[in-house]
Amino acid sequence: MLNTETKLFAILGCPVKHSFSPQMQNRWFEKENLNCIYLAFEPKPENLKKTVESLKLLGFQGVNITIPHKIEVIKYVDFIDKAAKKIGSVNTIAFKGGKLYGYNTDHLGFSQDLTAKKVSLKNKNVLVIGTGGGARAIVYALKESKAKNIYIANRTLKNAEQLAEMFKIKAVDINNVGEVLSEADLLINTSACGMKKADVLPFKADKIKSGLIIYDLIYNKVTPFTKLAEDKGLKIFTGVGMLIRQGACGFKIWTGKYPDIEIAERLLKEFIG
Repeated sequence: MLNTETKLFAILGCPVKHSFSPQMQNRWFEKENLNCIYLAFEPKPENLKKTVESLKLLGFQGVNITIPHKIEVIKYVDFIDKAAKKIGSVNTIAFKGGKLYGYNTDHLGFSQDLTAKKVSLKNKNVLVIGTGGGARAIVYALKESKAKNIYIANRTLKNAEQLAEMFKIKAVDINNVGEVLSEADLLINTSACGMKKADVLPFKADKIKSGLIIYDLIYNKVTPFTKLAEDKGLKIFTGVGMLIRQGACGFKIWTGKYPDIEIAERLLKEFIG
């Protein structure tokens, strides 16, 4: 029941029409009997500052931030948590006492999803493909999880080298990935490879450890990584769990309650058909 007491939340992205967050967060508010509503807004990058200021004036309690605003929005928050500072991006903001508190829950979503799937990274070798915002959060989580060796590869080697330097990990030329892949226990795709039908695996994958696990952040398409797992009989996880759990961590920041993951999993299945 919407009324003058209803607390307001939203997601800011551009584009944002495809976002699953409104359905997920509103379902959780409903389940917890909270008088809250979660909306979606699509500010252009040049209007982000005005949008954040407007939401503050209108008394919003919190927002999620998605592409392309996660880095830019840091300029407009008053406080930022340790992880968000190190990752260099904010995906959750809480409005408290006229101040904006910025968090990054992507790394938590990833770690919690691996824990739920009983995947331990201690002393394991991990290869990350891609250097976008998702990669930063995942590398941060891998460092926290005490993985043994973390390698990062990207079509543009310079980008991989920058990220490697930032997190003190090892950059690999995409053409030499084979050398690392034979030792890898976990392969994570954070790149856009697989978003287009014509995409192919950006490296040779003939030498692979038999127990390799693949984690592909793309969750609504068959990708070259999905096909690789199928061809080689490997275990594969998509980014569904990370997507839901990063949202759940945001929900907890705003409400103090950790929501029902299974509800969101059922909803998402319907959402992506």
